[in-house]
Amino acid sequence: MFDKGVIIKRSSLNFIIDLVAFLNLLGMVFTGFIMKYILPPGTGGRGRLLHDSPGGEHIKQLWSMTRHEWGSIHFYLALLFVILMTAHILLHWSWLKNYFKSLFGFLRKTTNG
Repeated sequence: MFDKGVIIKRSSLNFIIDLVAFLNLLGMVFTGFIMKYILPPGTGGRGRLLHDSPGGEHIKQLWSMTRHEWGSIHFYLALLFVILMTAHILLHWSWLKNYFKSLFGFLRKTTNG
């Protein structure tokens, strides 16, 4: 499937992870918006518009999915986001280590004199 000689560059991998994380974040915003404003809890299927106006029709599903199904999608997107952010941090681990070393080294220098 993969050629042994082909290794993806670290910068390309970082770009792919960041792009997928950004698209994933947009998906979380979208599903959160649906659960908050279109299929909010406790409305009895009435839904509501952006400014708490009562919906004229009963909405119990959006695109054949209930609020709980949208919530499941939202949960799995959040889980994927945590995994992607963990990979992002691991890719930048040496940078983070050096940054905190320099930060704490700077603090030590200013407190000692």
